[in-house]
Amino acid sequence: MPTHRVLCALAVVLAGCAGRYGGKPAAKAKAPKGGLEAAALPYQIVDARTGRQVETAQFYTQLGQQRAVCIGEDHSNPHHHWAQLEIVKHLTTAKPANERFALGLEMIQRPFQGVLDDYAAKRIDATALQARSGWEERWNFDFGFYGPTLDVAVAAGAQLLALNAARELTKKVVRKGLDSLTPEERAQIPELNLADAKHRAWFDALMDSMGGTSAHSKQPEPEAPAESPHDAPPPAMPSADAIYTVQVIWDESMADGAAKWLAANPTGHVVILAGNGHCHDSAIVARIKRRGIPQVVSIRPVLDTDSSEVLAQPINDYAFVLVVPADMKAKMKADEEAQP
Repeated sequence: MPTHRVLCALAVVLAGCAGRYGGKPAAKAKAPKGGLEAAALPYQIVDARTGRQVETAQFYTQLGQQRAVCIGEDHSNPHHHWAQLEIVKHLTTAKPANERFALGLEMIQRPFQGVLDDYAAKRIDATALQARSGWEERWNFDFGFYGPTLDVAVAAGAQLLALNAARELTKKVVRKGLDSLTPEERAQIPELNLADAKHRAWFDALMDSMGGTSAHSKQPEPEAPAESPHDAPPPAMPSADAIYTVQVIWDESMADGAAKWLAANPTGHVVILAGNGHCHDSAIVARIKRRGIPQVVSIRPVLDTDSSEVLAQPINDYAFVLVVPADMKAKMKADEEAQP
């Protein structure tokens, strides 16, 4: 892997999954001033395997029959976050009163489960949640993209699940390898399948694409300066295998957390919010199924202007196709052309 691509990939790993998979990197974005509902667009549901449209009512009925539903996102895209909110609203409204519901989050790392418990119990507010979970440092996307969906879930009595691996673990793995972890640290990492050829092929293709585009927008944190910059050796570049290991740790941690909750709640349902790079066939979906939960589907929110790439090589069950009005398409094209 060329050095510049390794550096891009290192940025991905050190910062956590925090940006866009494929396409131009998104600038730091904010939720709409009018709230997430201001990002609403008309939408159609498409079976990503066949390209055929699915009736909306049938779509939500089918989702209600699943134990786990993974909804992807480009983290800076407000329309994707509105799509997540729309789906969670439908599922929480339709769920039977005797069935438990959980909302699993890539955005919060496992050590902060207690913070989510306090928020769900209304012992703390959103400001305290962000402070205590290190939201700005560990995720760094506008909380306004997520807060409305969390609140809809909490109002429906859902449990909030911190699913992602601790950043301290993934940083250590990418720099020093799995063998560098202490027994206590290794115990925090679930069973890993590093030999999935389909998933590795997806990852390698993503890394190749980073030669001209960035899969994520967040930059790596700077290293602490050495006592003498003249004496300090250049930092070693991580191997592709080390970077891939961290990608798998993220996927397996989220799948493991969701599967354990489902095992403890045999009639329960979990919705997972995660980046598109985690929410597809060979990522979280396959890893939940490996843990004995076969009823799992993934949904890819996508603007209709981008839908062809999702359907050409489908890795999701459904495409949630957001129909962009003509005036908005013209503005998007102008903004894209204005980028350097």
